[in-house]
Amino acid sequence: MESTSRRRPSSLSMSAAKMMAWLPRLSALSSLSDEPEPTIAEPLNAPGSLQDAHNAAGAWFLGPKAENINHFKKYVDIILNDLTQCRRDFAPQDEDFVTSKMASSTAFKGSMSRLETNLTFLSALLPQHSVPFYSPRYMAHMLNDVSMPATLGYLLALMYNPNNVAQEGGPLTNVIEYDVGQQLCSMLGYDVQPGGESSFPSPTAWGHITCDGSVANMESMWVARNLKFYPLSLKRAVDNESCLAYVATNFKVRLCTGKQKALADCDSWDLLNLTPDEVVSLATRVSDEFGLSTQALQAIMSDYIIQTTGKDDLENYFGIQRPPQYLCSKTTHYSWPKGAAITGIGSRNMIGVPVDDQARMDCQALDMLLAECVKHRQAIYAVVAIMGTTEHGTVDPLSKILALRRKYQRRGLSFLVHADAAWGGYFTSMLVPNPDAPEGENPLDDPTLFLSPYAENELRHLRLADSITIDPHKSGYAPYPAGALCYRDGRLRYMVTWTSPVIGSMEEGAAKMGVYGVEGSKTGAAPVAAWLGHEVIGLHKGGFGFLLGESVFTSIKMYGHWATMSLDHPNLLVVPFRMLPSEMNSDASAQEVDEERRFIRDVILKRTREELANDPRACALMRQMGSDLVVNAFACNFRINGVANKDISEANYLNARLYDRLSFKKMTERLNDQKVIIMSSVFSQKEYGVCLTNFKERLGLTGDEDLFVLVNVSMSPFASPISFEQVLAADFREVAEEEVKISLKRNKSVPALRAFVLQGNGPISLVHMPCFSTMSQRRQCILNGELSGTDLMAYLEAKREDPTATYVACAVEGEELSAIIQRKSFSCLISKLTAAGTSAIMQAQITNITVIKNRQLSSRYLDAAYPGKMPFYLYGTRQEIHLDHMLLHAPNAQLSAGDVTVELKDGDESVFAAGLKKGLIAVADALPERLMQPFTVNRRPQFFRPGAQLDVSIYHDRRTAQSQGPGLCDRLGEPIAHATITLGNSVFVDSFMINVDTPIIASHVPKKRAITLPSAEDASSQDHPLFRGYGLAGHADGAAHSTNPSQWREIWDNALAARRFSDIPSRTATPPESTASDTDSDDYCPSPIAVRRPRVSFFAT
Repeated sequence: MESTSRRRPSSLSMSAAKMMAWLPRLSALSSLSDEPEPTIAEPLNAPGSLQDAHNAAGAWFLGPKAENINHFKKYVDIILNDLTQCRRDFAPQDEDFVTSKMASSTAFKGSMSRLETNLTFLSALLPQHSVPFYSPRYMAHMLNDVSMPATLGYLLALMYNPNNVAQEGGPLTNVIEYDVGQQLCSMLGYDVQPGGESSFPSPTAWGHITCDGSVANMESMWVARNLKFYPLSLKRAVDNESCLAYVATNFKVRLCTGKQKALADCDSWDLLNLTPDEVVSLATRVSDEFGLSTQALQAIMSDYIIQTTGKDDLENYFGIQRPPQYLCSKTTHYSWPKGAAITGIGSRNMIGVPVDDQARMDCQALDMLLAECVKHRQAIYAVVAIMGTTEHGTVDPLSKILALRRKYQRRGLSFLVHADAAWGGYFTSMLVPNPDAPEGENPLDDPTLFLSPYAENELRHLRLADSITIDPHKSGYAPYPAGALCYRDGRLRYMVTWTSPVIGSMEEGAAKMGVYGVEGSKTGAAPVAAWLGHEVIGLHKGGFGFLLGESVFTSIKMYGHWATMSLDHPNLLVVPFRMLPSEMNSDASAQEVDEERRFIRDVILKRTREELANDPRACALMRQMGSDLVVNAFACNFRINGVANKDISEANYLNARLYDRLSFKKMTERLNDQKVIIMSSVFSQKEYGVCLTNFKERLGLTGDEDLFVLVNVSMSPFASPISFEQVLAADFREVAEEEVKISLKRNKSVPALRAFVLQGNGPISLVHMPCFSTMSQRRQCILNGELSGTDLMAYLEAKREDPTATYVACAVEGEELSAIIQRKSFSCLISKLTAAGTSAIMQAQITNITVIKNRQLSSRYLDAAYPGKMPFYLYGTRQEIHLDHMLLHAPNAQLSAGDVTVELKDGDESVFAAGLKKGLIAVADALPERLMQPFTVNRRPQFFRPGAQLDVSIYHDRRTAQSQGPGLCDRLGEPIAHATITLGNSVFVDSFMINVDTPIIASHVPKKRAITLPSAEDASSQDHPLFRGYGLAGHADGAAHSTNPSQWREIWDNALAARRFSDIPSRTATPPESTASDTDSDDYCPSPIAVRRPRVSFFAT
């Protein structure tokens, strides 16, 4: 067999050597080698200066431009050479299984050819359609270029496919996972005390790798649930097992108040509130004090623990009427309610604690909630502190939460404290001294120099939390998937097994990693990746601490750009979510805030780190700037004539367009189309409360709508040395200025083409066709008017020929609605709308116009939610009655019906007839609009069709025709009548054009929703969508703007068939040229006085 020289590393790390010292199995394995023992190299000196640290960091990554590719190839060669040698050295007596004859066969070559074709295809495709997280221009999610050590570690282990579910699945990688868990625990401040071979001192920390933070959070919930009920299980066993009867009166437990009490005398409230340390010691104490073997006790307890009986059974047995609850911030990660559902706790028992004006958990509110829990004897599983939220990097006040626990333990209430530090956990490396730092280290090079004192204090309190979630694949620069869960007391891990929480040996802690936790099979590659990253970079100030210190510095610089970008700008307004230090002072004047912004712009943003570090004023200010941990949320708005836009929906639209242009999320997008890549989120008014209201006010916005925000995360260590954040800010500003121009055009009321649905036979009613997206069309307006005798006859003749059609009057000239109302007339083209399209009937003049209703549809005039019951305007004469759905919330649908029949069940006929002239309000009592909206093209309102009947309560509209919302349906008073309305043939439904260019922005909408935004030219047009090629079913040129899922399936299948990715179109593709048939046909006229016929189905009922 051909031999290849074996390569091996020249040294083992100190950590590996320590493991070999206490694991005879591994030491024996090493001694069997016929090669000499490796020597342990002395650790390299830490960087002596900030520049040296930057130089060292240059070796930790492949590089934004793959600058270290030759080194990477060298290390991959080592991995592959050792892999080759390993396989050849195993059972050397065996012959080759893949023979030369097999390799020369047609089938073998064909398979290899297919592999090469598909590999080449994907290798060319993935670079063009993958997120460029390796570049400093990527500022979106908590993601950066993974470190080269972690990448190589993952690749190395992947070649051996270890499974850490059991020791035989990965003997070495199980040990490495244990080591990684202990490394993380130590960095977080837990006591790991790794010295003895016999047993752990108690309590000793323990941690392990999970697939991600969500699973780690769920495991912590599983532990909290089981821990809370373990004392009840023990008491139940003692009550029911005769062999344990003597335990009940002779075994004492220490209550959380500090008092001791016999187990037999404890009620369920006492037992639900034992401290975590007391609970995990119960089994060991019973065994020790009464001479029971742990095996015997476990056998008895296995019938009583919650793992066996379930939560409901225990609650019923002890008469618990109020199930225990979880307390966490209202802005917590989605994994928590998900975990509550899976563990059986139930998401309704996840109680959201309000946040303060910094979006941190409000500990005054928490104090009040805990006081209520004591009052009502409501047990608490845990309080969760988020140590770095994904949307804005906020750190909850862990120190205050721990203080509140001590306060309430004295009152008889105890609970776990869990820290969700999936993002913030690795930032504790900034606090760990570099063991190899030279004497006389420059304090100005300390990575905590610009870290806020608040964040630093809370990070130092992590060591007091009972459990901590931490993600190596976030701020640990490791590849996906790699989360982790660390316990302050390692015995907590036994709470998710069927064994008692007894002390085990250190080797047991490493050999049975797969026994604990949610997962079954789990990759051994993730812990190897984390381990190699830890060993090479270091979990201290000179390693990960330096990387994250650079992230903090770059983040503060980016915050400074967001805070000052709109200084002296006439139109653009950019506001960071976190207030400036001066804004936090309620006594500060606008001038003082402005002066601080100018200092940031003129000093902080223009100086280097070294210069700023030597400026005490700048350094002190920077420590108060930006988010707690690196993640900056911000939002944009625009000014019209120096006045900030107040419409939240328009601000949302602007930010949605910015996100659409500065994100990389579709296969149609080209890698170089975005100079900067950011992410977005939606802040819920319900969740953020006063905090979001304050943010909106700083943006100049009013209203209770949810807010679409932009987010940047700065993780690259390569930006700050060259002040690259200035380039990023300039690129963002360029795009923002382009998009603001569109917003300005959309929101200035200008002459525009508009259309009206015609109702009645004369006089006629005209229902304005609204569109929420543009100022000129943002009106619900109902008019009365007259057609001349000849025009009226032609119109009525058309209706007699086709009574089911919808007829519209399209203005032949662009003008403002107010001008039409003031002049009381306008020229129009009357056209018929059918499923086949539109056809012109005649040009006409509508005169003697009067107003029935004229109300704005800007977001500040809309209600915060859909109404409980569906309201309509009811108007006309007793001979001809029409109705139009009241538009109280967006998105919505225009539902208009002419010539309806109204049968009064009660009420005064004359009062009803008189009310029709000014317009009544008819509420369909059986239509719960809040549960039915929003309507779409594919989900039409089935109740609104010819012949349908609606039971309504009819009210006077006590407001004037020009009154604005919100609250147009509030306090309607007593109904004047009840009636049944039967719809006639003239029914119009539009749920598409009314919502064109208006993305749905709401906290209940998934963040990764598809928002199709129009081109800049289309978005800035004030003409009604009907004049821009839209129909009720979609855009006439829709293919030029978006690709629907079914088309994508076809495109992808075609690309796969050809094995060419060039067939995949880009979103920047040029729209198809118009053909002669598009522009020259009789029924397709591009003139503004004609309704453009859509090339898609135009549905009108």
